[in-house]
Amino acid sequence: MRTRPLAYAGLLAGGALAVVGSAQPWWRAVGEGIAVRFTGTEVTGGLSQALAVVVLAGTLLSLALRARGRRVLGALLALAGVGLVAVGLVRARPSVEAVRTQVRTVSLADQFALVGTLWPALYLSAGVLVLVGAVTMALSAPRWASRADRYRRDVEPARSVAADDDPAEVWKAMDAGLDPTLVSPADTSTTPPGPPTHPAPPDVRNGGSGDTMGSSRPGPSS
Repeated sequence: MRTRPLAYAGLLAGGALAVVGSAQPWWRAVGEGIAVRFTGTEVTGGLSQALAVVVLAGTLLSLALRARGRRVLGALLALAGVGLVAVGLVRARPSVEAVRTQVRTVSLADQFALVGTLWPALYLSAGVLVLVGAVTMALSAPRWASRADRYRRDVEPARSVAADDDPAEVWKAMDAGLDPTLVSPADTSTTPPGPPTHPAPPDVRNGGSGDTMGSSRPGPSS
C-alpha cells in the first residue's frame, strides 16, 4: 500500500474530526427545566480546537515542503496527535461556578446533574488517526516525490520520453513530471563531426598534374 495516501488520509480525517468534535457538547447540565451544554472548546479553554487547526494547517504546509521538511513536520504533527489523545482522555470537566453561571441564565433551579457525552471519545479517535498519519509521514517522506521537483530543470528525470513514443506514454510521463521533449542520451550520437576532407593539391613540379610519373621537361631547341 502506498504510504503517501495513508498519511494524508489519517491527517485530514483526524484533523477534520477533531475540529467537529471540539465544537460539540462534551458535558450537559440537565435538571428540571434545565438543558445547558458545554462544548469541548469551552471546557478546554480553546486547546481542543487549536490542536485541530494546527493539524490541518500542518497538513497543507507539507505539500510545499521537501523530504527533510516533511520529516520534521511529521514529528511535530505526531506531537499534536499525542496532544489530541491526551485531551480526549482527560475529558476536562467544566468548573462548578461555570456550570452554575450557565444554569442561572436559563433557570433559577439549583438542582442539576452534569452528564458526559461520547464526543471526547471521538476526539480521542481523531488523535489516533492524526498520530498514525504523522508517524507515516515522518518515516516515509524521503520516498515521496516533491511537487516542486516538476518545475526544476536541474533535476534529472527518471527516464526520458522520445518524441515518437506512444501518445498515451507521453501523457503518463507528463503527469509524472517528466519532460517528453527530452531524449535519452543513448538515442543520440555524441561523436562530434570530423574535420572536412579536401582533395590533395596538384603537384606543381609535374606541371599541375597529379601523376608523378608523367612527362619530363622539353630540352632547348637547336
